[in-house]
Amino acid sequence: MSEYSFKIYEINAYISSLFLVEANGKFLLLDAGCSCDFKRVERFLNEKGKKLNDLKLVVVTHMHPDHAGAVKYFQKKGIPIASTEGAYMWYRGIGGFIQHKIDTFLAQFSAKRKQNILEPVNYKRKFKPDFLIKDGDYLPFFPEWKVIYIPGHTLYDIALYNEKYSILYLADLILKIEDKFVLPFPVIFPRMMNQSLVKIQQCNFNTLLFAHGGVLDARRANIDFLKVINELTSAIGKLQRPEFKFFYPFCLFIHDKWLCKLRGCDK
Repeated sequence: MSEYSFKIYEINAYISSLFLVEANGKFLLLDAGCSCDFKRVERFLNEKGKKLNDLKLVVVTHMHPDHAGAVKYFQKKGIPIASTEGAYMWYRGIGGFIQHKIDTFLAQFSAKRKQNILEPVNYKRKFKPDFLIKDGDYLPFFPEWKVIYIPGHTLYDIALYNEKYSILYLADLILKIEDKFVLPFPVIFPRMMNQSLVKIQQCNFNTLLFAHGGVLDARRANIDFLKVINELTSAIGKLQRPEFKFFYPFCLFIHDKWLCKLRGCDK
């Protein structure tokens, strides 16, 4: 093994892509995946001749089922979880309880469109992270990864940026569906989404990691990412994925949206 080895593996999970980072023999998981994805991650590590305890940290970028669903299984095995304080409380209260049910249903709706065999996605709507992280922080055990606050999809989304290797994990800020770039569903906070799209332009990246879309080598793809950002910014407020039209009014129920409006932070 070299003095410092680095590799990223993509795991084809139930709904999204999970990225397992190997850095000098230690493993970092970018998002926990659905509850049914815990076994996928464990099996992948075993196939690499590794054990689950070689996984030193799991980061949760936001609380949707395909990103936070397997948290309880990792915690039961003693794997530390890092997340923002707001994220793990996203589903608090009665409004959060209802939103949690809506998002769980949407996850299965998305899975059904992707494949015929349905797997469990039920998960707890709250958890207590081992490490609280915020905008500008560097991850515990993996200090080359920087936390970037990118709200819009929810109020607490984060991206992860590795400046050394010019890699940006976008989580759900942008989705890559075949050869098209689209916004996530729903965009609850449009003004914040606009700011987040502008913010990531400050990152000098060669490789993009999409939770929905996989790995993209930005240099080989010859994509004008500034043009992509401008197009996505113009699309904010428009329903890019008609199949979700029926669900949009229910997503507006989110309690934090109204709290945010009262504070005037999303005008």
